[in-house]
Amino acid sequence: MVVFFLKRLVQNLLSNVQDILNLYKFKKKHPSCEFLSGAKISNSLFGNHSIIFNDVIIDSCSIGDHTYIQKKSTIFNADIGKFCSIASQVSIGPGIHKVDGVSTHPAFYLRNTPLKKKFSDKDLFLPFKKTTIGHDVWIGERAILIDGISIGTGAIIAAGSVVTKDVEPYSVVGGVPAKHIKFRVGEDERELLLASKWWDFSDEWLSNNYILFGNVSEFLKKI
Repeated sequence: MVVFFLKRLVQNLLSNVQDILNLYKFKKKHPSCEFLSGAKISNSLFGNHSIIFNDVIIDSCSIGDHTYIQKKSTIFNADIGKFCSIASQVSIGPGIHKVDGVSTHPAFYLRNTPLKKKFSDKDLFLPFKKTTIGHDVWIGERAILIDGISIGTGAIIAAGSVVTKDVEPYSVVGGVPAKHIKFRVGEDERELLLASKWWDFSDEWLSNNYILFGNVSEFLKKI
């Protein structure tokens, strides 16, 4: 028993050291970004000025400029745009199970899985699908976004929502499952904002014109 606990302790220490070294690698590769302690990141790319808060897990993702992800969120296999605001304990791409067979257990359908015992000698099912999130999307605390969906630019996902299907640009959705509540702005304004692609403007332009972001009409007149 003592040997078992010592072995587990050594494994945990080595794992923690590896996580710290991996985080240092991302900090060096993306100097304008900030990666806080406890974050575990793998196979991912980041734009400029993004912040990843404590204990966030990210794997196989691309994260755009100025996007932040609050503590204890888990994000897998997702493309996320610029200026997105992702709250704490959000789950994106948690994985899916086969539901039309005898069992939903992955041991019968997957070979490439960390399970201790597998019955299948090949992968018969795709447990992950790419999730796509546009620019300027706000995702509230504890929201869950199912694999394979697309969230349009400017959308808002209410806290605690479970999103199971695509969300239109500038739509506000909420509930379990999430449903459309309203649009943030009118149809003409939505089209103009999307056409403007303001998220690609230079940081200098944004610094000089940030005051316009408080009023959609004034912003559209300016551009």
